[in-house]
Amino acid sequence: MREDGIVVVKEKKHCLFGCLFRLVAFAVAVYGTATALAKIMRRLSLRLEEDNEGSESKRFFSCLTTREICLEEEEASYLDVTAVAACVEVDLSEAILPEESFVKVHSLGGKVVIKVPAMTRVNLEGKGVLCGFSNMVPAYEDESLPVIYVDAESIGACLKIKIVEE
Repeated sequence: MREDGIVVVKEKKHCLFGCLFRLVAFAVAVYGTATALAKIMRRLSLRLEEDNEGSESKRFFSCLTTREICLEEEEASYLDVTAVAACVEVDLSEAILPEESFVKVHSLGGKVVIKVPAMTRVNLEGKGVLCGFSNMVPAYEDESLPVIYVDAESIGACLKIKIVEE
């Protein structure tokens, strides 16, 4: 303070290098945390899916990844698919489908695509918030065809059911 009672205030200059350094450090911390979380979730999904071998009821979990699930020559009477910020594709074209199959889908901020073989009826029931459900399978009238009941619960996600392109 000067003798005449005037206070001199100096502006603090922001260093561009310091701001950039903090921004890069934050980005590295977020990336490292997301990578560690993805590894933990992958281990959890592998542990969860150990019981799928030889079982008619199968559970699949995916978090922060892209994943393709292909059931070849396996019976698929009940599937439980959970996707958290993930893109999951379930291919049932080579699966052994009983007269009635059930697929339960839980998705949060991701995309789930279910591919079914031709000449299969699909019944889709879905509820969700900020999501979209799309059943691209024609409505077949033949009651002798196998039917897949899809029950979906989604928040900010997309579910698409389509016939496998040959």
